[in-house]
Amino acid sequence: MPQLTIGRMANLYGLHRSTLYEAVGKGRVTAAVNGKGQKVIDLSEMIRVYGEPPGQETSLLQNPTPTPDALPDTPNVLEKFDALLEVVKEQRDELRQLREEVAQLRRLPAPPSDPAQEATATQPQDEDPHGLRSLVQSLRDHDSQADDSADR
Repeated sequence: MPQLTIGRMANLYGLHRSTLYEAVGKGRVTAAVNGKGQKVIDLSEMIRVYGEPPGQETSLLQNPTPTPDALPDTPNVLEKFDALLEVVKEQRDELRQLREEVAQLRRLPAPPSDPAQEATATQPQDEDPHGLRSLVQSLRDHDSQADDSADR
């Protein structure tokens, strides 16, 4: 919601400025200080305390005059915009690559529909996937050769 100075808010609600200053002083209305050192009140705070403004001046509600403090730091905004633009480009490239991968996967042959083929496909091809049995066998062979050479 827009923040307006106490004077503008008083005009909007048809109140005297001193009435709003008194309400702020007593804590009924919360005010803040803007970059120019002026006390400002958020429109939502005024609606909470006084209700909707009579004869709502839509130009004040919808388009308050921006203060120079409220304007973004242009070079900083441009840097952030460039960084976000780069992120969008990277995501677009990643999306394109993922779509290509999906298209390649769709061109692969369908999995077998025969249950016997599925059972053989799920069984491990190698019962010794880490080569432990062959390692043990080679150690035994080595030991037996060492024993044979020691007997001679």
